Amino acid sequence: MRIGIIGSGSLGSVLGGLLIEAGFNTIMVERDEDEVKLVTENGFWLEGVSGERTIRPNIVSLNSEIPSVDLAIVVVKSYDTRDATQTLRNILAPDGVVLTLQNGIGNYEILENAFPGKVLLGTTTMGAMTLAPGRFRHTGFGLTTFGEPDGQIRDRTLRVKDALERMNGGPVSLVVNATGCVWSKLVVNAAINAPATLLRLRNGGLPLTEAGRDLIHSVVEECLKVARARKIELIFDDPEKHVIDVCNGTASNINSMFQDILAGRKTEIDFINGALAREAESLGLTAPVNRTLALMVKMLEGSRDIQVNPPN
Repeated sequence: MRIGIIGSGSLGSVLGGLLIEAGFNTIMVERDEDEVKLVTENGFWLEGVSGERTIRPNIVSLNSEIPSVDLAIVVVKSYDTRDATQTLRNILAPDGVVLTLQNGIGNYEILENAFPGKVLLGTTTMGAMTLAPGRFRHTGFGLTTFGEPDGQIRDRTLRVKDALERMNGGPVSLVVNATGCVWSKLVVNAAINAPATLLRLRNGGLPLTEAGRDLIHSVVEECLKVARARKIELIFDDPEKHVIDVCNGTASNINSMFQDILAGRKTEIDFINGALAREAESLGLTAPVNRTLALMVKMLEGSRDIQVNPPN
């Protein structure tokens, strides 16, 4: 099986590195020409829970001639998903399959519209961080959960499961409720990422105060209201407790949205809290807390040049 990694940032590089080490013919696709040149010449450095080493991948730019792949794993930022469909048209074999492991909601719909019947959806809790160009940290093994949108288990689904298990990045779960898994991760991201980013907190700081726990409660309740209206079944019985458990279990982590803000990058807020607010409105409901969080993060993105820094 030839595998393509669409998006060679921190998570894409960890995935690509582990797949290469598992013996798969792996092609990493990256839009940043400078990063492609750097990694082509020197490989990339990977450290963390899986060890310290240099990986020398087959990495190509979007404009390169790319051999076809049997499995394309999409891990670009959600706002780049639509652009990634053109790359996928150039790289996906006629009988190939696409797996999205991205944050938020809306990615599957974009990909499925471009490649009807070829898209699997899933999530991963594998941790990754960019240290510098060409340098990444594998911050944690994690559960990768995925499945077919209709809940069926097909030969292609089993082949993808085998590849992910051989990757040795953590446990792999093939599920019949893949949509529920994506929405379950959405609830966690919505309740942690934007609040912690706006408050400049590590994950563990959110539930330490009554106000923080109340904020988590409000976000989760709005998410549940939308999920129930959509008839989506989440994968945990007590979502609010699960969010707090995640906060405590990743207490020292700076979440990916906070990392994006610190690095001056665009965030995925439109596909997390913003998407929840839009979903609510489309159903005749309201999600004012999620909408406000989305607006505040968007303001934070757009006001970097005029923000007041604290005095020394």
